[in-house]
Amino acid sequence: VKRTLLRRSLLTLIAEMIGEVGSADDLRSLASTVRDRAGSDPVVVALAAVAGGKPAVLVATNEAAREVGAKAGALARAAAAALGGGGGGKDDMAQGGGTEVGAIPAALDAVAAAVTGLA
Repeated sequence: VKRTLLRRSLLTLIAEMIGEVGSADDLRSLASTVRDRAGSDPVVVALAAVAGGKPAVLVATNEAAREVGAKAGALARAAAAALGGGGGGKDDMAQGGGTEVGAIPAALDAVAAAVTGLA
């Protein structure tokens, strides 16, 4: 299980592999809930799971995180590249996927590296 809580001077990253989910919609709902409960300080939420036998990652940012340069679409693309796939979306929420389930820890590490570059 990959878990990351990274606190930098500018923002907090909450990243976790949550196991199996029924669909990407489940992952989206969970990421939205975590982001909303995290408060008003800058936060990035990156959740990864296996949905339908394939890896999926969902990245959500709050407004404060976007103000310091954290864009969910770019972070999801970085994570999905590690999974052997693609991704993207809006600045507040984005998703990605791929074919390499074993690369989920590397995908979350890619998000952490990108966030560290912002902080």
